[in-house]
Amino acid sequence: MEPAVQLCRVCGVAAHATKVSKSSGSYTSNWVVCAGCNVQRIYPYPAQAELAAYYNDKYLEKKCTGSVSHLLRFSPEYRPTVFNEYAQSVADVGLTSAMILNSKILDFGCADGIFLDWLRSLGADPAQLAGIDISEEMVELARAKGHSATTLEAQGEFESEKFDLVTLWDVLEHLLNPVEMLKSLTNFLKPGGQLLLQTPQVGLLSDILEESFEHYLPIEHIHLFPRQTLVDCMIPLGFSVSKAMSFGANAPSSKIPRPYKSAYDQLAKRTDNGATQVLLCKWL
Repeated sequence: MEPAVQLCRVCGVAAHATKVSKSSGSYTSNWVVCAGCNVQRIYPYPAQAELAAYYNDKYLEKKCTGSVSHLLRFSPEYRPTVFNEYAQSVADVGLTSAMILNSKILDFGCADGIFLDWLRSLGADPAQLAGIDISEEMVELARAKGHSATTLEAQGEFESEKFDLVTLWDVLEHLLNPVEMLKSLTNFLKPGGQLLLQTPQVGLLSDILEESFEHYLPIEHIHLFPRQTLVDCMIPLGFSVSKAMSFGANAPSSKIPRPYKSAYDQLAKRTDNGATQVLLCKWL
């Protein structure tokens, strides 16, 4: 008996075309391109219980594919690099330090509180910061640093607070129901509040690199959005897109020497063909 056809959880269309298959450790995932919205998604979808087990099983120690390593990204020695990435992305969408410091901020998918750490390093008031994450392990790590953080199941405790800014740093691609989750995040926003979203971008680079595109992460990257589809998803939710840009040529320094890496990254950013896209949206 053949398994039931799964509908795309972005647009509801069943038809799709096979794109890429990739393995990492004990996981193998297949991505398809939706015929309705062009989102690339893992097919079949992983189960929620499987995802919960994955993210609660020493997630920070996982080595994924290619140059992607959570162990490196969350290590103390790599923290200045991550902080610089936050600073660059925030500046690229037009947010200043003054705007950040005067905002009440919720980081959705906060992991161990790394973005909240950066905000505190700028001088942000810890009482104005909060985080939510699917992993109980991550929430405990964030709390150990003194951050106000809670699990996805208990997120309702923050809804009455209302925030000026909600951030999602490399989170949307991990969600089983990304549009539904984006809609739910409006419950945390003040009228006129903003949502800052960073997620992979599929398009020219992913088509050229195919399985070498490093955002094809088995089990983790469930939905990968082209720019136009992502913008089209935000509008019906009551958002206007204030700024959209992309960066990164998927050229890891372990494979691409300087000055070529810098040149490729600049070309990707200037032509808006980067592997990672950043959107700043205002909730109307």
